[in-house]
Amino acid sequence: MKSTLLTSLAFSPLALAIALHSQADAVELDTVTVSADFRNAELQTTSDSISVINTELVEQRNARHMEDLVARIPNMNASAGSSRGKYYQIRGIGERSQFVEPLNPSVGTYVDGVDFTGFAGAATLLDVEQVEVLRGSQGTRFGANALAGVVNVKSAEPGSEVPGYIKLYAEDFNGYGMQVAHGGAITDKLLYRAAIGKSVSDGYIENTTLDKKNTNNIDELSSRLKLRWLGSEDLSIDLTALYLDIDNGYDAFSLDENRKTRSDEPGHDRQESKALTLNSNWKINDAVSMEAILASSRNDIEYGYDEDWTDPDFQPGYQAFDNYQRDLNRDSIELRWLSGSEGRVLNSDWLFGVYHQTSELDLTRDYTYDSLYQSEYQTNSSSLYFEINTSLSDSLLLNYGLRYEQWNSEFEDSLAIKGDNDESLLGGMLSLEYSSVAGDLYYASITRGYKAGGFNGTNDLPDESNRSFDTEYQWNYELGTKLSGLTGRLNNHISVFYIDRKDLQLKSSTPVDNGNGGVSFIDFIANAGEGFSYGLELETEYLATSKLSLALSLGLLKTEITQHDNPDQDQFSLEGRETAHAPEYTYSTSAKYNVTDQWFIIAEVEGRDDFYYSDSHNFRSEEYDLVNAKIGYDQGIWQVALYGKNLTNENYGTRGFAGWDADPRSGDGFDETEFEQLGSPTLVGIEGRYNF
Repeated sequence: MKSTLLTSLAFSPLALAIALHSQADAVELDTVTVSADFRNAELQTTSDSISVINTELVEQRNARHMEDLVARIPNMNASAGSSRGKYYQIRGIGERSQFVEPLNPSVGTYVDGVDFTGFAGAATLLDVEQVEVLRGSQGTRFGANALAGVVNVKSAEPGSEVPGYIKLYAEDFNGYGMQVAHGGAITDKLLYRAAIGKSVSDGYIENTTLDKKNTNNIDELSSRLKLRWLGSEDLSIDLTALYLDIDNGYDAFSLDENRKTRSDEPGHDRQESKALTLNSNWKINDAVSMEAILASSRNDIEYGYDEDWTDPDFQPGYQAFDNYQRDLNRDSIELRWLSGSEGRVLNSDWLFGVYHQTSELDLTRDYTYDSLYQSEYQTNSSSLYFEINTSLSDSLLLNYGLRYEQWNSEFEDSLAIKGDNDESLLGGMLSLEYSSVAGDLYYASITRGYKAGGFNGTNDLPDESNRSFDTEYQWNYELGTKLSGLTGRLNNHISVFYIDRKDLQLKSSTPVDNGNGGVSFIDFIANAGEGFSYGLELETEYLATSKLSLALSLGLLKTEITQHDNPDQDQFSLEGRETAHAPEYTYSTSAKYNVTDQWFIIAEVEGRDDFYYSDSHNFRSEEYDLVNAKIGYDQGIWQVALYGKNLTNENYGTRGFAGWDADPRSGDGFDETEFEQLGSPTLVGIEGRYNF
């Protein structure tokens, strides 16, 4: 075992729980409902590997963005290379960045029904009810952009029992913020929920060239209005309006492997999003219900950075800035028909749906050493799907479903490169569930997921045959159990899985001398062969007593690229290597102790194994363990707390690059050096909340 801390800390809550078992009071864990699937269902009765993080845990971690929760999800990782860790990997599968190429992501991201897949900077956590992470292929439910899984962020509902509140915080690095939310009834048929939040920080980077400490800043505004019209007992209509204004800095890479940069042109990471969703639920009769979901978003996304990471005095021969401006319009409509109590057929519940999405993505790239580059990427996706749940006996349930998707994409750029892609995609699932008399669930499942093919928009490919790439697909085999015990005080979720990957879409980079003392990289995606992943996931919650609650999440993962046909023969082969951003273990453990009816203490330890940063080089992160803590006073109506993150001031990486010489101090000649973006050092803050 690489980390003795992993063993000693990850399992200590369970040992403590057993020791305190004799002191247990009559307390129970809350029931958790999953909303990301076709039908709302209790987490304990769902035959999927799903993690659910509720409002309490979001508050416990002082989380303001999805990146703050990744550590609590077994076998999940995030890649930075920007102001946030907003590129997700699940079970070793997922993208790590985006530059010129139009991406079809492996992990879907949804916020209140709005599809922000590929642009997860929008996953801020304003007034969140819960976050659901579905691991494994979701080819039936979500289709082409859910090869590895889905992140679903769900905010508080109109007229919900969640009280109105105002929340304030202040922390190191001039960090501060506010959230305000309130809901209720406008009339007896019209409910509302409104929320707005702002997060600001200078960031933890010091720019020595400009003598500034705010070049990697955070400045994020989130706002939301939700309305629910109760037309009758059988009809309700929900309207959600979302506005995001993100204006973050990006200045994160140092030549000296610390948090001091030399950039003379610090970058930025911006996103303005406006979105609307309309969701109607109509119970036609006792036999069938109908749901209609319309979603529309308009997004302006801009990402730019100082490519040389230095100033002209330090490196006069190589000064470059790279900027990417994207305009994304995305619209979708989905209709579903679901069986009711009188609509079962042959002892089966059924569901049938149709889905259509259009997406238009315009890119303008402004790079110092190239002329202005522009591209247009349009996709149209139409799907038919069904799911059937058949009761074989009182304790045995068979689930099966299919999704047929017609995918069309068109690409055109200012280099006169054009292409289109028409393909038929098929995903599905088959699972068998056994429910014991004690209420425990055991399941076995097979799912097939896919990720559509696409285009490489550059004129410096190793070969013109690399202009397009084909669909990647995978089979996911899983065994799992969800156990409850100790009269409702203990929940265990355990799953083991094996993933067989075909036609892997691997990103490669070819270095090209730009003739100005530096190296530019040509990124392209190619179907590079085959691979596999297998592992284990464990999540445990335990209420040891009415005062002490404990939690553990653990992910074990093994990945390998078994075949790699790299189209650029001058680059190294990945055959036999692990995939990027796939640590062999991830863990998180926490304990919350209520010292009195008002005072509480929370301690957390989390960590992960080392992992490769990229498929283009062999630079690895280092394993790490982080310690977080919180002490607070909860009077009911108001709360105040002091919190600390990374209390041991661990240096840990969130993104790494290698393969070119950006440091002139290394002397003449080309030396491949390694550069790493570091996560936050020790951070201490104070927060207060008032409920009304």
